[in-house]
Amino acid sequence: MRFKVGKATIEYIKKPRARHGKLVQGLLGVGQVGLMAGKQIIDALGAEKIANLYSVDFLYPNVALPGVVYEEDNLVDLHRDEIYYDAQNEIFILTGIYQGSSPESYYNLAHAILGFCEEVGVREVYTLGGYGTGAKIEEPRTFGVVADTGAREMLEKAGIPLLEAPRGTLGATGLAGILIPLATKNGFRSACLLAETQGMYPDPKASKAAVKALGKLLGIEIPTKELDEQIEAMEKEFAKMEEYARQLAEMYKAPAAKDERLSYIG
Repeated sequence: MRFKVGKATIEYIKKPRARHGKLVQGLLGVGQVGLMAGKQIIDALGAEKIANLYSVDFLYPNVALPGVVYEEDNLVDLHRDEIYYDAQNEIFILTGIYQGSSPESYYNLAHAILGFCEEVGVREVYTLGGYGTGAKIEEPRTFGVVADTGAREMLEKAGIPLLEAPRGTLGATGLAGILIPLATKNGFRSACLLAETQGMYPDPKASKAAVKALGKLLGIEIPTKELDEQIEAMEKEFAKMEEYARQLAEMYKAPAAKDERLSYIG
């Protein structure tokens, strides 16, 4: 059998080798921050797709059974994430809507991702995600999560504050979280970047904040044209909803006219 899906299977289209590569992970999560940021980076840098990541543990959100998903021209494929590569900046981008479906599967995927990093010459691992606040944030801040003092100093130089929490409390979750200490223990420089988001809807503003913070760490300018357009569209929708809410409030608090009489038909 030439192709078989296991706990984590990488199907290469191309297999470039970087001298000092960086992996950026942008997967579906809180506020879709990582997913939207990953797509923006791919589009802005003109990255080329080089591989698919499959797993027997990938399930479509809210669907309990495995299956197939439609692609272009009504062709189907298995559930997958994708890996892109920007050769100019030696950046690999892992993006998609799938993570694990059990604690073990998250670690299997993390180990496969780091194995991929070793094969293609990655030395730095960055994960992107949202930090849910439950409230609308006008100017989202981005916080860093790191596992060693060297990465902490790197964040300090870039002006990115650490996400502070009491010892022993839960930090970043999912692959965005566990990849950081696993990468550090395997010799990679690593950091997780979490942008503030309301958390209940796709948040391009938070995604832009995460992309800008990543650009500082990498020392490159990453354009955010698509996210800027999404932010503008989102703000227009918010303005419409706020105006509608204002009109409703005005209508229901308006006093009744003095000569108003009730009448009934029937």
